[in-house]
Amino acid sequence: MTAFDDNAVERLTALASEFTGFSRDAILPDAIRRAAARLGSPEEVVERAARGDRAVVHALCQAVSVGETFFFRQPEHFRFIAGTLLPELTKGGRQVIRAWSAGCATGEETYSLAACLLDLSPVRVEVLGTDLLERNLAAARAGTYGAWSRRASGPMLHDLFRENGHERVSVADRLRKVTRFELHNLLEPAPGEFDLIFCRNVLVYFSPDAVKIGVRNLTHALAHGGAIFFGSMDVGGPPPGLAPAGPGELQIFRHERRAVPRPKPPDPPSAAAPMEPKLRAPEPVALHLRALVHIERGDKKTAAQALDELTRAVPDYVPGILERALLHVRNAEPTAAASLMREVLRRTEKLPLEEVLAGPEPLPVSFYRDSAQTFLKRGAP
Repeated sequence: MTAFDDNAVERLTALASEFTGFSRDAILPDAIRRAAARLGSPEEVVERAARGDRAVVHALCQAVSVGETFFFRQPEHFRFIAGTLLPELTKGGRQVIRAWSAGCATGEETYSLAACLLDLSPVRVEVLGTDLLERNLAAARAGTYGAWSRRASGPMLHDLFRENGHERVSVADRLRKVTRFELHNLLEPAPGEFDLIFCRNVLVYFSPDAVKIGVRNLTHALAHGGAIFFGSMDVGGPPPGLAPAGPGELQIFRHERRAVPRPKPPDPPSAAAPMEPKLRAPEPVALHLRALVHIERGDKKTAAQALDELTRAVPDYVPGILERALLHVRNAEPTAAASLMREVLRRTEKLPLEEVLAGPEPLPVSFYRDSAQTFLKRGAP
């Protein structure tokens, strides 16, 4: 493979950001370097990327990798669908409910939507999942998942699976019949009109300008009477022409004339009974990427603080534990590194080796176990 210097990688990273909407801080230089090295010399690849050569653009887009997801993530959204949105849509005469999971990663969200709608909707259901990465779509179409996709924070609100052995499950055929998956870039016009749009924990990785484009495309795809759902860190306020539906922290929006009125705020708490702030669940991959930026810049102290915070907030996020261990290795702290490597082994001991864990780069459990075992076999304390 051809070696790419930092200047070429920096230029290609900037172009990948333009193509995908991802902020430059959310794109790993090493992933860009690996993708570009297969395409030709640095000068040739940069020139082809700058003029929009389809093969190079596609390769760079595939190098941008974020996919943190699990079944029935943020169950309040599904309860809003069941208790408010679906009754209104079907009462309004809808003959089919069309849903879009935009930035669906490996498909857990798409199948969760399908299960919810199939169980509750009296009319026909169609669910589309789209993503920028072909490998994500391949995993979504396969529909086979491990324990990382089924977490306590995402309770199984509807039946989804049939058992597949070795702690693996496969999506039920009834869900496959109403779902399909397609390649799509959120910077491009939407692939249709939808009554229900999920674009959750995707725009958090985008640059500010790309967020505006993505939100505009999503809003234009929303049918009147429908609702669009974002993650807690995706947007700072209602998209143009939309208004909040339900509690503001849910980040649900509908067209202004059909919006559900916002509830009256409670009276200010008294000094004797202070109100506890409502905490939002952190997004581990986003936090991990920010820590990697500090590492790239050589700011190991800030990176260590960010990774410590990440592990405290999401203790079962294995990529963060390994990253902390590697940072201790770089800092010549083998005892601390060894302790974390053992934690990686403990956290993964019951997971299938082929199961892919979400991270800045989706990698199988075998990668994490091999990394930890290799370090410990070298005689670490």
